[in-house]
Amino acid sequence: MSCEYNAPTGYAEKEVKEVIDESIASRLEFAQRRLAAYQASCTTFEQRYGMSTQEFLEKFESGALGDQQEWFDWYAAAEGKKIWSRKRDILTHLV
Repeated sequence: MSCEYNAPTGYAEKEVKEVIDESIASRLEFAQRRLAAYQASCTTFEQRYGMSTQEFLEKFESGALGDQQEWFDWYAAAEGKKIWSRKRDILTHLV
């Protein structure tokens, strides 16, 4: 995928492209670290409660689990995993 941009006055297009590529690569690395952290949290919850994150989400969203704080923490981890997975996928296609 290519993105169009105008190089700022006084800078070579190649130099600008290198800065943009480095920025995307850095953000991709950050996204991968965030995703790994959320995946690890979900895995911990899965092992603790003996159900997959998908199964948990179905039960949580239907109201079958109640309102203990750990359910909200697991839900936040699952949402973080989804968000950062999408960001990682987008950034992967830009490099």
